[in-house]
Amino acid sequence: DELDIVLASMLQRQDIKDKINTFHLVDQEILAAVPFENPLAKQKDVSLKELVQYLFIYYSEKSGLRPQLDQMFNKANIKPKILIGAVEDHTIIGFVYWNYGVAVVPNLPQLNPNEVKLLHLKDKIGMHPIYIITKSDHFLPPAVNRFNEFVQKYCYQNYVSKDKLI
Repeated sequence: DELDIVLASMLQRQDIKDKINTFHLVDQEILAAVPFENPLAKQKDVSLKELVQYLFIYYSEKSGLRPQLDQMFNKANIKPKILIGAVEDHTIIGFVYWNYGVAVVPNLPQLNPNEVKLLHLKDKIGMHPIYIITKSDHFLPPAVNRFNEFVQKYCYQNYVSKDKLI
């Protein structure tokens, strides 16, 4: 009841799917994040098999990205050694920065490039879809509707229509 609009991963909760409207906005590329001290940081891209030799900073069970990452690793028949799980992207990046492990994260354009080395994945494992979510039975103020329309139009014009990822 507190939020009019949310930008997020697809919700996994089946009990509220009929109570929300979801619209696919854009896809983020999935990347590897490694500390600059890690030997993999010298590469431009990396495979999941190369990453799995290190401890992982992973998304927790509460994260919308966790099921997708679990599926990705299962499909590759790889079991990451998870040191710690976190919900928030920048928390994960912080642990990678301090050399606690490596991570697989969506592309974070706002990330300071001096914090960790982001590497493309050789394994074509998919993307992280981002959705705009509203309640289906909730009045949206005109300003929220205009914001919703702006975000959808912006993502379409700058990413989707150009077949670009964030």
